[in-house]
Order: sequence, then structure tokens, then C-alpha cells
Amino acid sequence: MHLIDSKPGVGAPTRDFGARVRKIWSGIASLSPVTSDAIIISICVVIIFCVEYYFEFAPKLFEFAIAYEEWEVDNLIFVVFVMSIGFAIFSYRRMNELTLEMKARRNAEMEARTLSRHDPLTGLPNRRYFVEMLGDVLLTTTPDSLSAVLMLDLDGFKSVNDAYGHAVGDLVLIQFAQRVSAVMRSGAVFIRVGGDEFAVIVPNIRSLDNPTALARRIVTTVAEPFLIGPITTTVGVGIGIAIAPSDGMDPETLVQRADRALYRAKAEGRSRIHFFEPEMDAHVERRVAIEKELRAAVAANSIVPYYQPVVALEGRRVVGFEALARWKSDKFGWIAPDVFITVAEEIGLISELGDQLLRQACLDARAWPPELTLAFNISAIQLHDPGIGLRILTILAETGFSARRLELEITETALVENIKVAQDVTSQLRQAGVRIALDDFGTGYATLSQLLSLKLDRIKIDRSFVDRLGKDKESTTIVRAVLGLANGFELETTAEGIENDQQLSALQADGCLEGQGFLFSKAVPANEVLSLLEPEKTKTRASA
Repeated sequence: MHLIDSKPGVGAPTRDFGARVRKIWSGIASLSPVTSDAIIISICVVIIFCVEYYFEFAPKLFEFAIAYEEWEVDNLIFVVFVMSIGFAIFSYRRMNELTLEMKARRNAEMEARTLSRHDPLTGLPNRRYFVEMLGDVLLTTTPDSLSAVLMLDLDGFKSVNDAYGHAVGDLVLIQFAQRVSAVMRSGAVFIRVGGDEFAVIVPNIRSLDNPTALARRIVTTVAEPFLIGPITTTVGVGIGIAIAPSDGMDPETLVQRADRALYRAKAEGRSRIHFFEPEMDAHVERRVAIEKELRAAVAANSIVPYYQPVVALEGRRVVGFEALARWKSDKFGWIAPDVFITVAEEIGLISELGDQLLRQACLDARAWPPELTLAFNISAIQLHDPGIGLRILTILAETGFSARRLELEITETALVENIKVAQDVTSQLRQAGVRIALDDFGTGYATLSQLLSLKLDRIKIDRSFVDRLGKDKESTTIVRAVLGLANGFELETTAEGIENDQQLSALQADGCLEGQGFLFSKAVPANEVLSLLEPEKTKTRASA
């Protein structure tokens, strides 16, 4: 039996009295020093008066002073009285200072603890908090109560930084954090790991549907354009998911496997979601090794351009070459361009690699007959950089290659991702004489008005349509529509991926004038280009 519960009349007033005293004391401490001193003096006088009245000190002191008049005790008593009041004021002030100091120290410690576990830019918990929280969550994870770790990485964020600066990039990160926080499920913890990497811990889930639904909500909310003042930009988000206990029960393993799932998601394209699978361990080890080899290859300038001829379909005369990147790794042998180009984009090497390849291609093309053109591809990531136009013109000046012989190929997807930068860059280059071709036409989502705003010189028909010529009616109709559109707007056309005479005949019948593909020749190194200029070579090269 509790005393306060059984005798509330005794315990409760005692508590109330203590609380009132503390409240009064806090109120006095909040006043100005002069006011608080005056109050303390008044309290001391009242206390002394009460003590004197209760114990009748005044008559006794008077008798004592008369008895020992020669000691001048009255002066001593006055001094003691004054000193008592002064000591009371000093004690109060010192105690108040100590109280404020301790409070300030506690607040500073709490603030430091909070800052050490939170990201100052977004206000989200940081990596340190992530490790601590994940460890605690895994302690309560069971086969019946699963936990998930989602690793997030922004697609295209580096291009935003390169194009608009880190200040805009920071605002994109803040908006991203706000959007994703708004779609978090109850109990989930959203964390900024660092840079454009984020994580989500989802405890106490019953099925894989829970993290899947959350990941889809994140992808959907991030897909909306980011408005930063007058700037409108877009980013995507790749998400890798690992589940405890099946994918691991220690934080390091679980995060590592979520990261590997993220690598797979990003390799599959923009804004993809992927769960961890056991075979990913080997895949990621290869991916990491390729990245290491790629960095060394770019530093050594060992990735080189090969050249595939572009021919006039009538007579199969070579009219130019398209430069295509080729890389033979010491460790892995020949690596497909769609593999190492993607890796270069992900790790921020695509601009450096692109400049190297264009410079070498321009130097090689100077040895060709002057009527031959050089086609060169610009990736979507490169096109996000407003400075790419100036860099291309600088390379042309350094190599002495004529701008009028250069044709830059931009994919429809790259155009849609950043139409404003594409317009500015292509306008700058066309003024210098560079021709612009739209690559992979029909595979993206560009509107006709967007395409015409670039003032194109050529449309390239994607190989996926050429490959199905004669196999399905839809592809034939699309190819004819593209050729009709190009003819109506006085644009040149090139068909990609021509591999047999049937495709060649169909294209010629529909009015296509130029093409490229294995029917004429595969891509060859620079020292074999001149041999392709002999008329009979392009007819037999693919079978050689």
C-alpha cells in the first residue's frame, strides 16, 4: 500500500508545496538581477523578523547589549545582520548561475547528440543513426516479423549538379527528402546515408508486399519535376531491397546486399526497383571489377573509337563513318559498349571519356577524304551539361577538324530529359556548322514540336524497326511514316541495323537514301577505314 495513495491529504499537499516553491524560485530567477535582489532582501527581512518574533531574540539581544555595553555589541549585531543578507544574496546568485550553467550544458549535449545523428542539410537521420537503428531493429526481427532495408540512389543527380551547380543540387536533395518523408509508412525510418544516397528501414513487416508498395510510392513521388526557382529538372531513383532474416541478420551484410540489389536496379534503367538475389554477389563483384578497370582505362586513354561506314544505299558508296567506342580489357577481354558506357555514366566518367573519344575520332578523320563525314553519339548524361557545346568546339579547334564534317547524334530519350539544354547546345553547335541528327527515332516519348524545336538535319531510323521490316505490318508502317515525315520537313534519313538484302530493298523502295549495318560492314579500327573506301569492300566486308 502506497502512503500517498492511502493518505492523499498528507502526501499531496507536500508535493504541491514543493512544486510551488520550485515555481516561485524559477519565477524569481527569470527576473532582472536588481529586481531579484530586492525580492531576496525582502524575503530575508521577513524571515529574520519571523524568527526573532518566535524566539523573542530582540529583548534578549537588548539585555545582552545593556549588560555588555562596553563591547559595543549593537554595532556587531548590525554588521552580522547586513552580512547575513549579503551572504543570502550571494548564495542565491551563485546557485542560480550554477543552475543556468548546468541547464546550458545539458542543452548543448542534447544538441550535439542530435547533430551527430542527423544530416544538417535535409534534417534526416544520418549514417551513424542508421547503423544504430538497424542494429536495434534486427534484434527484434524474426521469421514471422521481417525487416527490410531499402537503399536509394538518385538517377541523374550528378547531371543536375554539373548543369546548375551544387546550390540547386542541395535544394533538389531537400525537396527529395520532403517528398519521400511524406510517403513513409508508419514505423519506417528514412535516412540520408551521404551524397545522393538514402536508406529506409522498415521494421515489422509481414510480407514482401509492404516494402514493394513503399518503393513504388517513392518512385512515383520522385518522378514529378523538381521546381527550383526558374529551373525545372527531373531525377529518378533506383531502389535496392534486402530482407531480414533471409538476406542476413547483421547490419553490414544486410546493407551490402541491399546495395547489390541497388546496383542491379540501376543497371536495368532509370527508377527501377530490385530485390536482392543470391547470384547478385557474383554480378556485383564483376561490376566492381569493371569499374576499377574502367577508371584505369580512361586514365590511360585506352578506350578507342572504331568506325562503321554510312553508305548511300544506291550504289553502296561510303559517305561517312559513325564512331563507336570499343574497349578490350586486360582482365575481361572485349566488353560491350552498353556495359561500360553505362558504368561510365554512373561513376561520372562519361564526359571525360566522351571528350577523349571525340578528340581521337577527329584526329583519325582528318586522314579521310574531305567529303566524308564523322558521326558521333552524345549521351543523355552529357547533354545535361550546358558546357558540352563549348567543349566540342574547343576539341574541333584543337584537332583542326572541320565543324561542317561533324554530325552529332542525340537520342530521343536524351532530348526529352532536358529539352531546354538540348535546344541551347544544338543551337550553339549548328551556328558553328555542326550537323545534328536524332538517333533511335521512334523509341522515346518526344513530341513533334520538341523534335522540330531542335532544327534537326537528319533522322536515324532505329534498328528495332529495320529488323522487323517484312515481318510485321506495324514496323513497315512506322518506317514509311518516318521517311514521309523526314521528306516533308526536308530532313535526311539514315536506317540503322541493315543486315540483309530484303531490308535494303524495302528501305530503298520507301525512299530511304542512306543506311548502315552489318550488310555493309561492322565497325573497324582506324587503320582499316581507308580499305573500306574501295567500292567492292562494302559489299563483302560483313562476310569477310
